Amino acid sequence: MPSATDSKPVIIGLRIGQSYSSIAIINKDGRADCIANEDGERQIPTMVAFSGEEELTGTQARVQLLGNAKNTITQFRNFIGKSYEECKSMANVGTAQLVDKDGQAAYKVEFKGETIVTVQEVCTKYITSLRESAENFLGQAVTGTVLAIPTYFTEEQKDSLKIATEKAGLRVLQLINEPSAAALAYEFADSRQKSMTVNKYDDRIDVIVDLGSDSLDVSVMSVRSGMYTILGTTHGPDLGGAAFDELLAKHFASEFKRKTKIDIMDNKRALVKLRNAVEITKKTLSSNSTAPCSVESLAEGIDFHGNINRTRFEIMANKLFSQNLEIISEALKKNGLEPQSIDEVILVGGASRIPKLQSKIREMFVNPSTLIRQDFEPEEVVAYGCAFQGSLISIFSDKLINDSINSTTTFTPHMLKSIGIVNAKQEFITLIPENTPLPVRRNFIFSNYSENQKEIYITIWEGIQKHQEEIVKEERNDEKEEEGEIKIPQRPINLPDKLLAEMVLKNLPEKKANELKIDIIIEVNIDNKCTITAKETTTDRKLEIEIKDNTK
Repeated sequence: MPSATDSKPVIIGLRIGQSYSSIAIINKDGRADCIANEDGERQIPTMVAFSGEEELTGTQARVQLLGNAKNTITQFRNFIGKSYEECKSMANVGTAQLVDKDGQAAYKVEFKGETIVTVQEVCTKYITSLRESAENFLGQAVTGTVLAIPTYFTEEQKDSLKIATEKAGLRVLQLINEPSAAALAYEFADSRQKSMTVNKYDDRIDVIVDLGSDSLDVSVMSVRSGMYTILGTTHGPDLGGAAFDELLAKHFASEFKRKTKIDIMDNKRALVKLRNAVEITKKTLSSNSTAPCSVESLAEGIDFHGNINRTRFEIMANKLFSQNLEIISEALKKNGLEPQSIDEVILVGGASRIPKLQSKIREMFVNPSTLIRQDFEPEEVVAYGCAFQGSLISIFSDKLINDSINSTTTFTPHMLKSIGIVNAKQEFITLIPENTPLPVRRNFIFSNYSENQKEIYITIWEGIQKHQEEIVKEERNDEKEEEGEIKIPQRPINLPDKLLAEMVLKNLPEKKANELKIDIIIEVNIDNKCTITAKETTTDRKLEIEIKDNTK
């Protein structure tokens, strides 16, 4: 295999999930693509197992759950960087035993004699296998990676995952939050289809709904001139795809009991088989109206064959759908937002494919101007974003890369209300939108309105959002029915609410009408203090400002 120095840098995007992981690259066409491992899996089970003299990972480790569960390690990602005391109550029952090793979370397995491996060591073994899969696919050494992390990871967890990755032979170029990676994947794809000088996505509010295998994470993100800021994240544990799998598993276990009089609910081996099967059934229901569930020798040598239709599944899962929508609503309320204020909703995670859930989300975000996006494979989009970020930073110097390693999208203070001016028609013109991260600095160009104008009067206002609805006639199919009206929520508008400053710009140079250009600079610092300066652009001379009223 060629060395890393024999060819141009090869950077991969990695998303280490709690249940599945992805490896992404930028292909020859400039598009992101997830590569398959040696078993042909693009979604690689996040598992490590020990069998005899072998260390197994991914799909091969998953096979060990049936006959070698006590030496199979699953669900370990979220334990990295945590103590044993923090993890012991969340340990999986039925797989490798979680133990205490000098205060660290570790696993007890039978491998070349009894062995204790820490969570960080398990992560290193697993990431090593991902690196090797990438290098086997690419035919050359991988020189670095951009790594996705959950928004709730602590600094200790970030550091520990970074160390594990570098011990696996991968240089970590940057850590990036999972919702930011998903948004970046769409931003990068959109930029390929339109001019970079006219980008309608520069200022927007996104909601990233990540329905993974184990939990639901809803992040509200502000995108301001290419700056991604997480305004808040709401976590719904036990609301991921596994919760839907469990519903199906209980349904088919009940059907098997009715047919055979055999109860498998206490049969760990049978339940592993059934859960593996219903995961396929759930995925099939996303594209078909009915789906089979078949397990060879489910219990006592008896095969199981069942079917379920989508309607039955949706009725069973109705409570879960409601709980998912409650988490999304909670995330919006925590940030003082209404559904009609959202520009994009990005669906992430395999369970977000469920058609009924998608339709309910569309009903929540009913504003026609809100985009519901699932253009990419939802399981892979986070890894795509990491690969795109890797391609962007690959041109930087080593110093810039080193400086960015610990740079991640973080929770930052932001403006709750917009700042703007009121024009001659008494219309509010937004200068700095609400939810813009602090500190912020924006400049705007104004002109003189008449020849040799000596003064210009400008008012600066804090805005308030007003929600509006469009009333349209409702069409009726039955001629006997009377026509009605329905209200469709529209994007909110800003209105002037609180006067921040009345400014008089004095001693202006003599110029013809609209020839004089004045640069107004508005700065809001981290403590929400507003500073306004002005200068005449042709001479770069600062202008005298008389503040008549400054309430900020």
